[in-house]
Amino acid sequence: MNRKMWRILLSNLSSAFLALFLGMVVWAVAVYEKAPPRTDFFPKAIPIKMINLPQDFTITGPVVTEVRVKIRALANTWEKLQAESFEATVDLQGLEPGPHEVPVTVQTLEKGVVILAVEPARITVNLQEMDTRKVRVKVKVLDEESVPLGYTPRLPEVTPEQVTISGPKNLVAQVAEASIEVSLKNARETVIKQEAPLLLDGMGNRVLGLTISPATVTVKIAIERQVGYRDVTVRAITKGSPAPGYWISNIRVEPALVTVYGQPTVIEDLPGYLDTQPIDVEGAKRDVIQRVALALPEGILVLGEGAGKEGILVQISIQPLMGGQTIHLELALQNLRVGLKATASPTAVDIILSGPLPALQELKPDDVKAVLDLFGLSKGTHKVTPKVILPEGLGLEVKSIVPDIVEVTIE
Repeated sequence: MNRKMWRILLSNLSSAFLALFLGMVVWAVAVYEKAPPRTDFFPKAIPIKMINLPQDFTITGPVVTEVRVKIRALANTWEKLQAESFEATVDLQGLEPGPHEVPVTVQTLEKGVVILAVEPARITVNLQEMDTRKVRVKVKVLDEESVPLGYTPRLPEVTPEQVTISGPKNLVAQVAEASIEVSLKNARETVIKQEAPLLLDGMGNRVLGLTISPATVTVKIAIERQVGYRDVTVRAITKGSPAPGYWISNIRVEPALVTVYGQPTVIEDLPGYLDTQPIDVEGAKRDVIQRVALALPEGILVLGEGAGKEGILVQISIQPLMGGQTIHLELALQNLRVGLKATASPTAVDIILSGPLPALQELKPDDVKAVLDLFGLSKGTHKVTPKVILPEGLGLEVKSIVPDIVEVTIE
């Protein structure tokens, strides 16, 4: 091929490349006009993944867990991006125990996305060696002095007796004991408690940030009843009847449970309860509150609360029987403007009352009033709700008014 032909060929190639270049420029301009590039911080934080953590090491203390990234991408690409489109990592390969300032690397597999900045670009990571050891569980018994007379708590049984703690070596070294508190307040039966023990240092302060295995332990403290002692309930005995129209609505005794002592054979033969001396409620219209002694079998003593001639506080609630009554009343008109005349239709209503039966039986017709308040009403026809006025202090209640709306014509 001669020189002239080479020149022609090169000229044609140059023209083709120029056309291709111009075509690409035109295409790029068209794309950018339709979906221009956007530069900004991605609106969602990217979680940081720690990689290559050395074996038997752990991260302690506060550490940044998320970063923000500034990116550039076409508008249509922005719309498709998610937090999962990015991966932020911190490489801990080869690091020794202690604090380290390490860079955060953010990558993405999305095409057309350029990462411009990472905030923060570096984070502080504190590495500590892991340690594991066994610690014996110590039980602290509370309120042991409140265990009733005649009962004896046994030594605590702990399952398991030891727990395994694991975590940063410096924290594991601080632990002096694994402690659990159990209250025996007024305990008459075996106490069982299951919960996680507290890890304490030598000063009694909690040590946090460690793992306990197993997570919970079980503490059992048996409460045994001594021979010759027994707990029995108290039953209040009444005599007489309240006044007509009244009834006994409730009886409370304090204490409801007492500890008795005596010969074992006599104690075991008790029925499980003791009666009080009779309390007179004859003709009562109000609560009866009285201290009384227990009716004790021979050879039986009461220990602690409830002992003595007036050891039991008995509260007897006396309530009136409830009933109902219907009263037919003429309506009274009130607050009618001067110079006007009013007519109610109907002129009377039925009032249905409920309340204590004695109060209803003593009720007189004039004790209850039904009124129509016409304050501010002008000429015309109005719908007015009747109001009922009851005597105070009797505990009466209006259950219904029939009819509950009255038509009033004012002229």
